[in-house]
Amino acid sequence: MTARRTQLLGVVILLLALTACSRDGRVLAPATPEQNESIAIAPTESSVSLEPSEAFAIRGPWIDGADIDLAFTCYGRNVSPPLEISAQPPGTVTLAVLLHDVETPDRILWAMANITGGTVAIGEGATPPDVVVATNSDGNAAYQPPCPSSGERRQYLLTVFALDKALDVSGITNADGQVDADALLTAVEMSTFDLAESTFYVQAP
Repeated sequence: MTARRTQLLGVVILLLALTACSRDGRVLAPATPEQNESIAIAPTESSVSLEPSEAFAIRGPWIDGADIDLAFTCYGRNVSPPLEISAQPPGTVTLAVLLHDVETPDRILWAMANITGGTVAIGEGATPPDVVVATNSDGNAAYQPPCPSSGERRQYLLTVFALDKALDVSGITNADGQVDADALLTAVEMSTFDLAESTFYVQAP
């Protein structure tokens, strides 16, 4: 797992924790001087500070934090779930989607970018036109269905990123025409300015 991927996923987890506190009525303690700086995806001059909006949301065929239908796992039809994306922030040029195992963050199941801004739905098993799909942890440029061991229950995090531009992936495309997830996430992190998430569990039979 690269440092950049660790950083990106770490920011996602931190932002989700902060957002949860802001929505359940709890009051955060006053920030210390070193905490008053804006959160950024990466500590570079080209980074954009993240100020996640509460309205921006991604939804799938599950109740947030509950179990997903096994049809979308290796125990079912091995097909990607339909998604609904709402309240995209102003300035969204493209979107990116990341699905990974919460307990094993380097286990990437689905990573795609250059989804046209304004896209409000992605159909079951569908890939929007002109979208870049990176190789998952199994080395395939496709949706990898969650597949916990028999009897195991695991948690997964689906994140949608709002980007301020379309990504030029020509420089990170391999000789075989594929884009590695690490390289794509590095490109995504440099242009992300907002994000939304949804979690679900898979209970393996």
